Amino acid sequence: MSNNKAPTGFLVYEGPSALDPSVPIAVIVNRVFGDATNGKTGAMAQSFIIRTDMPPNVAVKTKQDQAICGLCPYGSGNGCYVSIKMVCSVYRAYTRGRYKPATPDVVGRLAALLVELGMLDGFRAGSYGDPAAAPQEVWRAMMEPVRAAGGRTSGYTHQWSPRYAYMGRTADPAFRDLVMASAHGPVDALLANADGWRAFTTFGSAEELNATDRMAMCPASKEAGFRKTCATCGGQSACNGRRSMDDRRANVGIVIHGNSAVKSKAAVANQGAQ
Repeated sequence: MSNNKAPTGFLVYEGPSALDPSVPIAVIVNRVFGDATNGKTGAMAQSFIIRTDMPPNVAVKTKQDQAICGLCPYGSGNGCYVSIKMVCSVYRAYTRGRYKPATPDVVGRLAALLVELGMLDGFRAGSYGDPAAAPQEVWRAMMEPVRAAGGRTSGYTHQWSPRYAYMGRTADPAFRDLVMASAHGPVDALLANADGWRAFTTFGSAEELNATDRMAMCPASKEAGFRKTCATCGGQSACNGRRSMDDRRANVGIVIHGNSAVKSKAAVANQGAQ
């Protein structure tokens, strides 16, 4: 790699999964230099949690992705919206040594500088995988400098609830001011709030979402007219967790769409029956 060429991305963590310590994982950060192509998020650095011992498509097909996704109802091929082909590309680049090893605080400072220069709008924790699969200190070291520089941050975890927690390992409570609780429906959102989280909540219809108290529709959604991206969301992002127990901002909701919508709804229903 030429010294004059920006790296493909950064390897910020290699170690055991916090959800299953027997499984080795890595956290990869890419799209750091404002070259994001994601229409929903905009120019935000992206991060991927991957198993290092098998390709992502194999992990999904054999239902061995819980070490990075927990018991997310959309996991193991049940309607996840993330393109597994894209994640496989990240995995292949990782196996070829294309990502530069760097500490999280170095990447955090770099991302913050790029925010200040107008080259980057923010940072997303867990573009694929659940952030709680890696230590919260890894994410904090990257996200807090970005926030201090005026950038947006976002992230979502299912591990707030024992219902979704793989092997009973719920997220470190310190994640609450970094990411949102991934919830499904109004009752789930209330449970997350009661446990100290703000919730990003999926709904089967806009009518159900609009009828739910303290629930704001995601401005990057179809129903909201795609009027914003995560990078242009108000303030420092609506999806940046709960700042404190005095943080009374509304939860954020979105309607399930796409070819996987039916499969996703069924997966959530089955999870609730367990």
